[in-house]
Amino acid sequence: MSDTRGNTKVEVNVGDIVQVRRDKVLVSGTIVEDYAEFSGLGKGLGRTWAHPHRWAIALASGVLVFVDDGDLEVGEAESD
Repeated sequence: MSDTRGNTKVEVNVGDIVQVRRDKVLVSGTIVEDYAEFSGLGKGLGRTWAHPHRWAIALASGVLVFVDDGDLEVGEAESD
């Protein structure tokens, strides 16, 4: 994919470890794909549902989630 990091509020790349807020808890995951070229298409798709999100994140639990810039925090979770 092309380099589209200028569109994001955080400086991250595919392969980076990030935090994602899920059910009011921050969980660790790894960025597996950047869909920046599709994330602004919501209105151009002709529908009001299932808008594409910017990032695909593989969580440490094995779950794949799709999130936008505002859902990310850079870095790994702190351990107790």
